[in-house]
Amino acid sequence: MSRISHHGAARRSVLHTERTAREGGYVLATFGLLLVPLLLMVGLSVDVGFWYNRTSQLQKAADAAALAGVVWLPDLGSATARAREAAARNGFTDGVNGVTVTVAAVPGENRRLRVTVTDPQVKGFIHGALTGKSLRLSRKATAEYVLPVPLGSPSNQFGGGPASDPSATSWPNLWGNIHGPRTDNNKGDAYAPACRGSDNCSGTSNPSYRPEGYLYTIDVGTGVSQLDVQVFDAGLYPRSAEKVETGDTAYTGTGSTTTTWTFYDKDSTELDTTDNPTAQSSGFCANSTPKGTVSINQNADADTYKNKWVSICKRNGTIAPGRYLLRVQTSGNGSSANRYAIRVLSSSTAKARIAGYGDMSMYNNVEAGNATFYLAEVDPIHRGKTLELKLYDPGEVTKTSSTSGNGTVKILRPDGQVAASCSAFATAGTISPTLTPCQFQSASGGNALFNGAWVTIQIPIPATAAGYSCTMGTVPGCWWRIQYDIAGLGNDTTTWAAQVIGDPVHLVEEES
Repeated sequence: MSRISHHGAARRSVLHTERTAREGGYVLATFGLLLVPLLLMVGLSVDVGFWYNRTSQLQKAADAAALAGVVWLPDLGSATARAREAAARNGFTDGVNGVTVTVAAVPGENRRLRVTVTDPQVKGFIHGALTGKSLRLSRKATAEYVLPVPLGSPSNQFGGGPASDPSATSWPNLWGNIHGPRTDNNKGDAYAPACRGSDNCSGTSNPSYRPEGYLYTIDVGTGVSQLDVQVFDAGLYPRSAEKVETGDTAYTGTGSTTTTWTFYDKDSTELDTTDNPTAQSSGFCANSTPKGTVSINQNADADTYKNKWVSICKRNGTIAPGRYLLRVQTSGNGSSANRYAIRVLSSSTAKARIAGYGDMSMYNNVEAGNATFYLAEVDPIHRGKTLELKLYDPGEVTKTSSTSGNGTVKILRPDGQVAASCSAFATAGTISPTLTPCQFQSASGGNALFNGAWVTIQIPIPATAAGYSCTMGTVPGCWWRIQYDIAGLGNDTTTWAAQVIGDPVHLVEEES
């Protein structure tokens, strides 16, 4: 029996070994069958990762190219060159290894640029080996630039009053203003005076002194024929009092101020105002005398300039669309204030538009009551951002025997309502950090509450169309305004600035 048992055990062992071998072979066969798709899956996952990385590189290059090129619009040639240079720096050179960098202006959007970067020869480790083909990957980006908000005027005229057009009844009696270099900037001009704290200072005590003065933009659209840039009361002619006519003033009996006007031709970089050629050098103002640049000494040529409109630059025929510039600056040793108005005439129905650029200094000689002035045009594309207003030495009021000398400054939305709320800060004086509604007292009993100080106002722009909607290029359209409520005489010189906080050059999303 023991032999038989031993023999059975041996047979069972052999059978177990055979079964194990068969199962092992089955497992090996199964593994062999699965190994190929597993390797393919691993290889394809590597390919997908490679393609994703390549797509990210394409997008990065397209973004960089669009941002680099858009600031050169409307010069599409220069925009294309700069965009392709940026794409090449990011590894994609147009025309090399089949790569294409396509650059195009967006139809109907003269400040938007679309760049498409395409690589038609993207291969994978497995995909290429199996198919012998390459993938065509492409990514696009669209960038736009936003110009600084226009200031002070929705039309072809900046400033004015009864003196410039005695027949008009609707002038706010608001004049452009620039002080002489030796004027105390506490008098309301933040940038043109070199002095702070006193007139006739030596050297420069105003840290914000800007000898280049103030800049105005003249935007010419399509269909404008003839351009005649005129200034009213272009020289400095002191009046008997600041409330007389334009209110030109010599604050001291010494020194003299020269006022210089310079008109600039348009160029291909609207965001850069430092590289425009003078219209005189380019020959743009061939139809006028002076030919785009004129300097007027204090009290000189009164018969020509005092209380008169005079052409600074004139050009006949169709005017090329674009942004032209006009600068006013003062020189000399005078402590003074020159007040003026500017207008741009055309023979066509289409008109150019003039506005302050970045900041502007103004003078108003409003009688008691209230007056409303255009401040800044804010495009609905800025929804969700913050409008920042900076008012220097605002809202001074002179007390009279029959008035309190109080003054209030109100910030009006385009719909004419006082903005519901805003935050505020002043470099001197006292102001509530939150204004509800957005208004503040600027004078009390004839005393200026913010003499020589900046008041900064920040207003959140609603993020939805329901909260903020208006039509650009119309009046009142998208224009924010300032209202002075005064009980006294508002002979006030001030400087205003406005900006929308945010990057002026940015990427935008477009529908596919």
